[in-house]
Parts: sequence; C-alpha cells; structure tokens
Amino acid sequence: MPEITIRLYEGRTDEQKQEIVEVFTRELSRIIDREPDYISIEFNEIPWDENVPDNLKSAQSQKQGGEKT
Repeated sequence: MPEITIRLYEGRTDEQKQEIVEVFTRELSRIIDREPDYISIEFNEIPWDENVPDNLKSAQSQKQGGEKT
C-alpha cells in the first residue's frame, strides 16, 4: 500500500487538503498503475515558526478579520 506523508504548516483549509489528496492520489495511481483505494495520504501539520510563508500569514489574518497572529 503506497503511503504519502505531507508535512506542512497548519492553517491550510480542508478544501486545499482535499484537493491535494485528490491530485496526489490520481497521479500516483496513474504513475504506478495501482488502484486509488490502496493509496493513503496523511497530513502532519506543524506549528508556525519564523519560516512560515507570508501568503499563509496573510490568508490567516484575513480569515480572522485582520487580527495579527
């Protein structure tokens, strides 16, 4: 069973994660000729640190009504 673990900063939406799952599953299935039902994807979300990308900070700030995080 192929397993993919994705480590990324917390704060991504469920919609973003679902799209990642769909795309990775579809493409891995195609490349290795294995049914999608056998592919597993896990997200490991890590807390923000000094390396968090500006676009994620900006998106989070907009969701919180302009509050600084």
